[in-house]
Parts: sequence; structure tokens; C-alpha cells
Amino acid sequence: MKDKPRKPWIAALLTFFAVGLGHLYFGEIKKGIILFVIAQLFLIIGFASFLVYAPIGFIMVAITGLSYFIFCIVDAIKGAKEHNVSYPLKKINRWYVYLGYWLVTSVIIQPFVEMTVKNNIAQAYKIPSGAMLETLLSGDHIIANKFIYKISEPKKGDIVIFPFPKEPTKDYIKRIVATAGETIELRDKELIINGIPLQESYAYHFDPRIIPRDMGPRDNFGPVIIPEGKVFVMGDNRDNSYDSRFWGFLEESSIRGKAVNIYWSWDKDDSNVRWKRIGTIIE
Repeated sequence: MKDKPRKPWIAALLTFFAVGLGHLYFGEIKKGIILFVIAQLFLIIGFASFLVYAPIGFIMVAITGLSYFIFCIVDAIKGAKEHNVSYPLKKINRWYVYLGYWLVTSVIIQPFVEMTVKNNIAQAYKIPSGAMLETLLSGDHIIANKFIYKISEPKKGDIVIFPFPKEPTKDYIKRIVATAGETIELRDKELIINGIPLQESYAYHFDPRIIPRDMGPRDNFGPVIIPEGKVFVMGDNRDNSYDSRFWGFLEESSIRGKAVNIYWSWDKDDSNVRWKRIGTIIE
């Protein structure tokens, strides 16, 4: 085969596009694949760390992952330097092999891993409105645990993510206030479950008016029994939340995850980071 020395800067650039591609450039295909697999493990661990404690767990994994990426680039440069005087080209040293490696790793495998993680472990969401005041603020960025409801049932009090029944392309976030078999009633803003007023430290009211039952369900609703397989959800901002009072029961099976913590919070009105909210466990 033709002799063509390897250039370290090319090895570094290829690694930047896909971990392991720089190693393929100078013939170490097995090592390149191993490095790529380890990189995907960092991705999985990074998302899973949110479920332990955010943002500290994620920051630690992110720093470790960045360090690993830099290591891969440096290692590719070192490997290329060992062949920068003489390197007999191999069958794998073809542009279409490089392109194929990049397509398989970066266009197929990595997106598949990311999608699998988001669907089964954890996913990030941004709170767009004030319907969950004051538990969640507009501009809060949260992590939802996607794994928890694979091993347990949603419980009363859980703040859950689900596709809005009337427009499934949109995700909503609300709190479960009643589950299957329970009787729910709202009487002059007071939530009553099975005939007993529910103590809700999280419920937020800003409007002193009481809307009569014949004018809408916001402040007076029910009593109704929650059907099997359904839950009743409400926003913590009871005076400004479009929830089960207006569009009905939520299918329990449609719930995608449980909101667990806030990893970032941005106040767009003041253009400030809400530092005190970062790392807050959502309850």
C-alpha cells in the first residue's frame, strides 16, 4: 500500500467530529470504537446523574466527560505523531470508510442513545408559564425522571409531565391531586378529597374572587369520582391553570415522567439567573 504519513491536526479534527474517528485515521480502529462506546456511557451516566442530585451530579459528570473528550483528542494526536514520518495506508484509510464511521456513530448510534435516555431515564424541560406558581416559575429548567413510573405507580402529590390530551404535541406539567377511586370536589377554592379538605401548602391563589359554579369550574367543581386508570391533575397556581377542571381526567398511562429537580433557572424579566433555585428538589 502507498506510504502516507499521518498528520496530528487531522487526527484531532476527526476526533472532534466523532470520538474514535481520529484513531481510525492512523489504523487503530478497535481502540477508536472502544473510546466511542465509553463516550456513550458518559452520556447515559450524565443524564442519570440528574436523578441523584442536580446540578452537582451532572456538573461532575460533565467535567469528567469533557476531560475524557480532551483525552481522546490528545491521544489521537499522540497516535498520529507516531506515524507522522511513515504510515503504510490500510484498506480502512479511505474517505468513504471515514464517512461511514461518522454516519454510523454520530448520525445513527449517538442519536439513538440520546433518544433512549430521554424516553427511559431522564429528560430536560423548560417551564414556559406561571401555571405551577409558586412551586415552579417561568424560566425554570427541570429534569423529569422517566424511569420511576416503569417500576411504580403515579401517586397523589407527584408533579408529572404528560402530553396535553387536546394537543398531544405539547407537554404539560401539573400536580396529581386525586387518583382512581377517589371523590374530588372543589368548594370555594378549597380542595376536598373523599369528603375531607386537603391541606395544600403548595396551592397558590392570587385572585380573591370566587367564581360561582354556573360560571365555570375554576373555584367550584364536582363532586366526581375518578375513574379507573385516570388521575385528576391541577396546577399549583389554582387561579390561572388550565387543567383537569376544564378538560377532564388524565390517562395515567399517558404520564411521561415525574419532575424531580431544577437544574437551571432564568428570570427573563430581570435578565438574571435565579441562583437559589438551582439544585432545588421539586416537591
